[in-house]
Amino acid sequence: MEEKRKSKKILIGIIGIIVLAVLCVGMWFIYSKTREKPIEGGKQITVQIESERDEYSFEQSYNTDEEYLGNFLDKEGLIGFNESEYGRFITSVQGYESNDDEQSWWSISVNGESAMTGIDEIVIKDGDVYMLELKIGW
Repeated sequence: MEEKRKSKKILIGIIGIIVLAVLCVGMWFIYSKTREKPIEGGKQITVQIESERDEYSFEQSYNTDEEYLGNFLDKEGLIGFNESEYGRFITSVQGYESNDDEQSWWSISVNGESAMTGIDEIVIKDGDVYMLELKIGW
C-alpha cells in the first residue's frame, strides 16, 4: 500500500514537471511570435526630456539607424543606467539623476503613452516621439 502511494506521488510529480515544461515552451513561443520586430534602416525621431524638479526641458530631433531605444540613448550619451536581471534602467538623463531618497525615477513614454517595456525592448520607429520625464513618488 505504501509502495503504491510513493509510485503515485512520483507519477504526479513527473506529470506536473512535464506540464510546466510544456507551458514554459508555449509561453516562450507566443512571446517570440508577438514581440515587436525591429525596423532596419534610417529613422527620424524626437527625444524630449522633462525634469520639473530641476526646471529643465529639452527637445531634439535625431536621425538614427539604431533599432532599440536603449542602444540609441546610450550611444548618444543621453542616459546613465544600472544593469539588473530585468535589463537596464535609467538612473540619469543628461546628468540629471534620479534619487531613491526622494522617490524620483525616470518615466518613458512613446508618442504620449507610457512605455510598457524597458528601454532595451522599445523598438524605434520613424517619426516617434520619446519622452523621458523625471517623476517623483512611487
